[in-house]
Amino acid sequence: MLQKYDTVKSSTLLAVEAVGGALFAGSVHASESDCNLGNGYDLGVSAYVAEAETCIRQADNFEATISAGLFDAINQERVANGLAPLNRRASLDMAAKSHALDMSVRIYADHLDQEGRDHLHRIRAFARTMLVGASGSNITVSKSAADVSEVHAKIKQDAFSAENILRDSFTDVGIGVVEEAGLYYVVEVFAGAEGDLKQALPVTATGSAPLRMEFANRNQRLVAWGLTDSTSGEVLVRGSLPRVRYSSLDGADASLSVGVGQGNRSYVLKGPLVNGQN
Repeated sequence: MLQKYDTVKSSTLLAVEAVGGALFAGSVHASESDCNLGNGYDLGVSAYVAEAETCIRQADNFEATISAGLFDAINQERVANGLAPLNRRASLDMAAKSHALDMSVRIYADHLDQEGRDHLHRIRAFARTMLVGASGSNITVSKSAADVSEVHAKIKQDAFSAENILRDSFTDVGIGVVEEAGLYYVVEVFAGAEGDLKQALPVTATGSAPLRMEFANRNQRLVAWGLTDSTSGEVLVRGSLPRVRYSSLDGADASLSVGVGQGNRSYVLKGPLVNGQN
């Protein structure tokens, strides 16, 4: 069973998470991205994050009250079933909001966007410190006249979504609700935080840098890490020492994977997406 992430985060990590839409360092903020969701978000991770961040910042139809109510409803149900409440994480809110906004503009409801990107891609794009074990998402479209309890009940009509709410392996959640044309477009993104990078991974990175991290359990240890091409699935660079070489990516988008050992067990945690430049 995946371990819960109950350790206290450092003040640096808390500060990174708290700023929400401003947590993307490096080239993303070098120039203002345009928001044009008619054809979806850009495919490249750097432009994707920049465009999504701009669209979220400019949108005025997010329903914060419904989102807060859904968060309370999820945790009330978990506590009633003897489970720990979930943490609401700003970066997962960004992942949920970006998808809810896209669905509302292009009028669809699916766990995949129309380019084929799933909830894990969105988590890895926006959660720049989190090392993820389990993950999942709930989506629904409801009449905007519905109250929180009705929206929550509609989500639970799907058996898998109801299971997500009560999964013991989840520790964190993000929620996005967009009201458009009399409808609520609702996305809930769940993750099991098995650890955190001590320094947020830039969306665009150059050269090499330390890869320091803390795990949920002190008995966990780093075995190896790898950066895998997001398109081909090819492992572009790997290592066992806590230092990553972004220059080896040669401009490719890649996902960080971290091999972790605990006793006789080993498993892989999923880290952020990054575009590596020479």
